Amino acid sequence: MSGNRLLSAFVVSMAVCGTAVAAKPVKPPQEPAVAAPLVISAKIDYANGYVILDGENLSPGTASATFAGVDLTPDPASSDTELRFPFTAELELAVDEMGNYVLTITTDGGSFTLSAFVPLALETPPEPPPPGADCPCSPEWDTASTTPSPNGFAGLTPYCSEVGANWVTVQFYDTAVNNYWVLWTGWNDASATGYCELYIDGPHRDLVDPDQFTACAGYLEHIVTVWSDQGNTCLL
Repeated sequence: MSGNRLLSAFVVSMAVCGTAVAAKPVKPPQEPAVAAPLVISAKIDYANGYVILDGENLSPGTASATFAGVDLTPDPASSDTELRFPFTAELELAVDEMGNYVLTITTDGGSFTLSAFVPLALETPPEPPPPGADCPCSPEWDTASTTPSPNGFAGLTPYCSEVGANWVTVQFYDTAVNNYWVLWTGWNDASATGYCELYIDGPHRDLVDPDQFTACAGYLEHIVTVWSDQGNTCLL
């Protein structure tokens, strides 16, 4: 009898333990967490009219942003490492001078806020000048605009720009090498003479008629681009 009792107790014990194991809850698989956005740099593409953010986990499919309090929508060409926001009329009104502006990006992974410095007021890129007379300085200006400093001004922001009744100047200042690039053109109606130049005391090109001056002025205003007055006094 005692042996049968022990066996019964053993069977019951196993049954109880078996029930406990079977009833243990199983955790459902967890969805992977969405990574938070990281902005490494913010830059302004003035020539093409874009605010560009470089970073990681930028999720263009769910991303939105505000810049200077203005809502922005990503361009369809954006990627997970680069968001491109086209200029809008509202943004140009809000960012109308040089300064720091708050930019916030929001995705399904969270938000990221930074202060971005804008060197020039935002303006829609102007249309290129109409075809006409050639500016004799344009080949030199083309070379300098695609050559990095100190041999050119590629990548530099204009230090100043001014437009007069019969002259235009756009100037770049490379503080690292203390070098000015002074692009200048002018025309004197009284003497019917004019010239254009690439830098101070450099060789200048004589203009033969007002049409050439118009071509040079249009080049500086639309190709090199006079964006806006930055408050700096130009060298004249």
